[in-house]
Amino acid sequence: MFGAKKEEVSQALLGVDLGTTGLKVVELAPDAGRIRLVTYGYADVPFGGDASALSIDEPKKLAEVLRGIITASGMKATKAVASLPAQSVFHAIISIPTPKSAKDDIRPVVEAQAGKLLPLPVSEMIIDSHIIDKDFLPKEGAPTVDAPAEQKVKTVRVQVTAAPKALVEKYLAVFALAKIELISLETEVFALMRSLIGKDNAKTMIVDIGGDRTNILIAERGVPYLTRGIKSGGGAVTEALSSAMSIGLPEAEATKKDLTLGASSTMPPAILAAIKPLLHEVKYAVDINLQENTQRPMPVDKVILTGGSAALAGIDAAMTNTLNTNVYVGDPWARIATPPESRGVLDEVGSRLAVAIGLAMRVVPEKDK
Repeated sequence: MFGAKKEEVSQALLGVDLGTTGLKVVELAPDAGRIRLVTYGYADVPFGGDASALSIDEPKKLAEVLRGIITASGMKATKAVASLPAQSVFHAIISIPTPKSAKDDIRPVVEAQAGKLLPLPVSEMIIDSHIIDKDFLPKEGAPTVDAPAEQKVKTVRVQVTAAPKALVEKYLAVFALAKIELISLETEVFALMRSLIGKDNAKTMIVDIGGDRTNILIAERGVPYLTRGIKSGGGAVTEALSSAMSIGLPEAEATKKDLTLGASSTMPPAILAAIKPLLHEVKYAVDINLQENTQRPMPVDKVILTGGSAALAGIDAAMTNTLNTNVYVGDPWARIATPPESRGVLDEVGSRLAVAIGLAMRVVPEKDK
């Protein structure tokens, strides 16, 4: 999206995830019919620290940080796919009249319909679209015989994703300064679906808990039907611990990192209170999903947690109790060949790197060359 259409590469590729509190980079390469981890690196902003070096509005500083991660990690790839922040990207599913012919250009219709919803004029946005109901489209070369009126499908659904041109230009500037070829930009939503869902067609919710923001999406058969973002994340947990334990924010952040699933299965009351707004929003997203499918209710089959705070002690149990649905921490390495001796470390950082992994998975496995 927002770059070379569907471009994939058969050499090592970088996935670059620029978050609000950190920059994550993963290098993947094709190897023996699979995708193999080459290396990874990241730079985090200390809690409450100066994040200006990771601001897209400071291209030189950001390019230096990106170049520093690449150099320090020994990355050799020269091409990258990067993510656009979910809060800056428009997602919607719209309906348009079914084309009369397979040769009809639907783009003007899509832009006209999407233009009614976009936060900026169409001329200031880059729009990517994908037809969901492909089975209802006229077939190429089929005889032009009109079907009975009662058999005709009057509309088809189109998935629309759009981003401001000005934002895309800023990303291009950063990668040019870092001397990395940016072959494509895509949203965090699709990167997470690639790394955590793959070809699973079940209706799945992904809850990506970042530093100061949590993104929620519900997808089925490769289509994100619902996306929501809330201004709450791991930072709220750090602040709650700081207040409850009367310690500074740096100490509270270190304590939060110690409260992982491997250390304990019980969530401290202070953390449970801090994540209640998040639990409420996740439940609300599930309810919206059911309300929008009243004719054929399709509940969420499973919930996958990811992001820097996904492994907090008891968070999966708390969400399971709220939703009455299977909830577990996702494994973005499941479709990647990784060194067995590194699994401990990789499991620890996997949730934080899920977006970057999904981006770099655009590399083509050798069997598909």
